[in-house]
Amino acid sequence: LAGKFLNLSPMTMSLYWDNGGSGVYIADMHPFQAVGTATHEVHKFYFQNAPSGEIMHRIHIHPNQNLYIYNAFELGHASFDDLSAEHLELYHLQNNNLEFAKAYKEFTGRDWLSLYPKQGQPIYKMWNADYFGQQHWVTSKETHFVSEPPEDKLNHLTHQELHRDRSRNLDPRNLAKYRGKAQNLSGHNVDFDGDGDGNSSLEIDDLVNVKDVEDGKGSDIDSGDGNSNGSEILNMTLTVLSCAPRVFEIKNFLSQAEVDHIVHMATGMKLSLSTTSGSDGTDRRSDTRSRTSHNSWVGRSRSPIIDSIYGRAADLMQIDEALLRTRDKSEKLSPSTSKVDHRSSNAEELQLVHYGPTEQYTAHHDFTYPDSHKEDQPARFATLLLYLNEGMKGGETTFPRWTNSQSSSKLSVKPEVGKAVLFYSRLPDGNLDDLSQHAAERVKKGEKWLINLWTWDPEFRR
Repeated sequence: LAGKFLNLSPMTMSLYWDNGGSGVYIADMHPFQAVGTATHEVHKFYFQNAPSGEIMHRIHIHPNQNLYIYNAFELGHASFDDLSAEHLELYHLQNNNLEFAKAYKEFTGRDWLSLYPKQGQPIYKMWNADYFGQQHWVTSKETHFVSEPPEDKLNHLTHQELHRDRSRNLDPRNLAKYRGKAQNLSGHNVDFDGDGDGNSSLEIDDLVNVKDVEDGKGSDIDSGDGNSNGSEILNMTLTVLSCAPRVFEIKNFLSQAEVDHIVHMATGMKLSLSTTSGSDGTDRRSDTRSRTSHNSWVGRSRSPIIDSIYGRAADLMQIDEALLRTRDKSEKLSPSTSKVDHRSSNAEELQLVHYGPTEQYTAHHDFTYPDSHKEDQPARFATLLLYLNEGMKGGETTFPRWTNSQSSSKLSVKPEVGKAVLFYSRLPDGNLDDLSQHAAERVKKGEKWLINLWTWDPEFRR
């Protein structure tokens, strides 16, 4: 489970896992801040005064309890009279949050892992996951590359190319001659909402007139004859694999040419030992017992193909593509993102990851606990995994704590070339989703390549 450890004191504390020996350092906790780590009920931890090294408080992890507190005032280790104005304000913030957390758990049965009232509901779309096998359809003008352009056309994008106004162009695709005809990956030609724009999403159960669908009436999706009335459209189908956490599978998100391009870039990159994200969102060196893969980072401007993948991912998640890059002062976002008042990217760079034989990433969460000073509590919101190869033994992506009524086994997703998996680290009410814990299983034979994209709500900010 996701362990959240709160330092309710004016002193800097260090969190250690009690291994029966000298202890394993987890993180430092500044006054009235929280850190986290994955844990389970047999674990023990202790809070240690960082300057003096004195152990101040010990903890035993209990079933179905995520939140653990060092309260220096209740233990007689601190006095309210000695607090600065800043620390007193932070104390009241955390104390009010704990009162809210108590009421939240009584109502929902779950621990509240966010910070009330600073962390509200996500401002970006979350796809519904009401039942297993539920499907949503969404379109993108970023159709597949079916052949890799020459090397001289795959240079870094200029500032002007990256920031071009895509909304004014009927066909905003870069290097369109290397793209496929408009494609409908679900196997149907359909105008999703009947308005002829080809840009809506729909649950598959809402399709009622199969004859009209097969005839392509009212559709802007090319049926294969190349006549798409000026609009080249790729249809993507999200299939629900899990309702809690919300996990979706998207077949053929990448084409073989796009996969080849990414892997070709990878062979020319120096892959460093993967980092894990610290509780404050900063990268820290991996503990090789938990993560043994290697990675590199790929920015959106790296090539036109990478730029296209970012744009397609934005369409899949139903957010403005401009949110996945920095923006000039003159650029305006779509009306649906009126709450966004920053010009930084909402996404980290694509992380390219390689797992060799025996390498893995044990069960973990992608979310972090932001500094309580930050007003909007920025944190990872959604993860998009993109598989680049298949056929290895092992290497599945697993969700060990998914909720279902038939099995206690992990939800296991097998890598397939070009397949994407989308899942959320947040709940619609603003809480962090403890059930989003996931793992990259050990590769037993062969190797595994993937890229992942982390998007943040409300923005990407360390």
